[in-house]
Amino acid sequence: MKQSNQVPTLLLISIIIPLIIAYWTQSWIAYIVLGIWIVATYAKGVQYTRRFYEKREQVQLGEYHNGQSKMAVKKKQYQAEHQKQRAVIDQAHTKLDEVYAVAVDALSHHRHDWMNELQLLYGYVQLGKRDKQVECVERIKEQMLAESRVSKLGIHSLVFYLQSFKAVNRSIQLEVELNDGITLADRLGTEQSEELTRVIKETVSAYEQFGGSSWGECPTLFLMVSEYEGAVHFIFEPEEEYPNPDGVWEAIDLIVQDTQITATRTEEDPASISLQVLVDSKN
Repeated sequence: MKQSNQVPTLLLISIIIPLIIAYWTQSWIAYIVLGIWIVATYAKGVQYTRRFYEKREQVQLGEYHNGQSKMAVKKKQYQAEHQKQRAVIDQAHTKLDEVYAVAVDALSHHRHDWMNELQLLYGYVQLGKRDKQVECVERIKEQMLAESRVSKLGIHSLVFYLQSFKAVNRSIQLEVELNDGITLADRLGTEQSEELTRVIKETVSAYEQFGGSSWGECPTLFLMVSEYEGAVHFIFEPEEEYPNPDGVWEAIDLIVQDTQITATRTEEDPASISLQVLVDSKN
């Protein structure tokens, strides 16, 4: 813009020279030269002005197209990011639907179990078998206490896995036994909690996988949880003789690698494997 103002100004100034000459000489030739100079200066100014505005229009048009291109690129980036977020949301919804389905199955399974217990208790009441009534009530009480202990572990993903196991797994029965008062709430970090849940899931799967058909049609695996010496111990112990203790040990040994969880077993019972995780002391 500064250059566009300078050029017309210089052209106007240049007229002063032939104007002075014509004034002092008073010659018709000087006036002719002055007229020609003025016409040429005007033509040059018009030509320069036209080129200037044409160039500025091209620059503005280029900037416009450049802006349009940038907007198109940003639009594509936004659409790609939106599709990516949509895929993440859809995946989250799918996983959430799966969790809902498991939760519904677990509730249905628990309701069925409680109905069976109530029908059994009702039958004992009708028959007047008081000793059986007491025995049934004690069994129901123990089941409720066991579920309460599991829920107090404090790791939601682990609690959900243990309490819904019977509803989603028909090939192996997992019996959980916890000492009263064990909780992991606020004693493990988020990553440690997720790691512990994953290791326990994979450990159960390893027992199921390496047990094979010779382990039984629906074998029982006990999971006993206790706390001592600054660690919580998850002890897996098959009810029946386990056919491949070395295979499951090798698998679990790989599972706990690069984690803060250690695995041990004894020579007396090689199929019984203990997982230990160090925890903060209770407040």
